[in-house]
Amino acid sequence: MSGYYSIRDQQIRVTDDFDGDRILVLCTGGDDVFTKLLKQRAVLIVPDEELMKGADTKSLRIVMNPLKLSFAPESFDLVICFFTFFYLPKHKAVFENVNHVLKRWGRLLVWDAVIPKKIGHKSFYAVPLLIDSGFEVIKTVHVTKWKFEQNSGLIKKIARENGFKLLKEETYDQIFYLEFSKVADAKK
Repeated sequence: MSGYYSIRDQQIRVTDDFDGDRILVLCTGGDDVFTKLLKQRAVLIVPDEELMKGADTKSLRIVMNPLKLSFAPESFDLVICFFTFFYLPKHKAVFENVNHVLKRWGRLLVWDAVIPKKIGHKSFYAVPLLIDSGFEVIKTVHVTKWKFEQNSGLIKKIARENGFKLLKEETYDQIFYLEFSKVADAKK
């Protein structure tokens, strides 16, 4: 693909063993695997109605800007960000909004990709992804305009600055998984 830089296939495993009755899923692109796993426990936020088509019909699906979440404070036990930062480079705004709607000691789970320094004249960065849910393997490709660099260190730093403590970190080639706990309100 001209104008695209694609890395090799990435693989992750995602299971349905999430604690919490109220789980917010921020989906900003690609296939949503989490509503299929969580069913009615999931509240799916998408910025565009087109992204709702693959969501499980038992979940609550809402079109809302993930940078302006309009839920009451501390409404959720768990928030899942799956490639959220890959598509939304406004990392601080995402963390501030998540902090507002997540209960104290609630968990934030982040799956995302390393985005290296731009190479040559490529305009887009593509991450082919195989997601093993235990029930099926979902193949998807995440593509973003290649305007910024990203790594887990950047995400951890911004999370720490916005009231989150890192509990767990895993790396799968170019994909990283970070588990945080909300320990303080975000500084305004």
